[in-house]
Amino acid sequence: MMSRLDPQFAALLSPRFQLAELERHASSIFGLWPDLRLAYVNPAWVAFANGNCGQPSIDQKWGLGSHYLDAIAEPLRPFYVGLLDSSPDPQQSRAPVSHVYECSNAELYRTFSMQVYALPERAGVIVVNSLVVETHHDPAERPPMGADRSVYVDARGVIIQCSHCRLVQRAADATQWDWVPAWVARSPNETSHGLCAVCFEYYYPDVAD
Repeated sequence: MMSRLDPQFAALLSPRFQLAELERHASSIFGLWPDLRLAYVNPAWVAFANGNCGQPSIDQKWGLGSHYLDAIAEPLRPFYVGLLDSSPDPQQSRAPVSHVYECSNAELYRTFSMQVYALPERAGVIVVNSLVVETHHDPAERPPMGADRSVYVDARGVIIQCSHCRLVQRAADATQWDWVPAWVARSPNETSHGLCAVCFEYYYPDVAD
């Protein structure tokens, strides 16, 4: 328990949250300090991370005190900072801020609902990630492409992968993005991150307009 929970953070949970309920919840749940450093993860968070190629990085890099934004690709960091900051103080509203996002792997298309609950006096947040959809990829919607570097490595020697949906941009046509399962399972070392047009409009509609 101590390796997954900062005792000072535990003292902030009650009365809004009961630790026993967070611990047995099926959804992946984590807690953050106001500076967005990790203060708590529940067993479902650990199980999901371990089941999605999280080791050995989880044990080596993702202990308490690690920074949440280090897990977020740079193009999405402004969005998530704003989302976490927008969660209302519970004295104003008990309704969480919500966001639906994709977290697919090479075999499964998955979306999750993220709900952000501020603790009293904004002393931290609890983030609940609940599975919404899980199904096998439809090859008609996302035709699987081979990991052909000659198609995707650009003039700088970089492969651009969408930070959200994980499609890969073609080097010869920046408007074309493909589903490359091998690079979803394991991104090449030369991978950098951007946002495809669809995901950019989803995350930053004001800018896209």
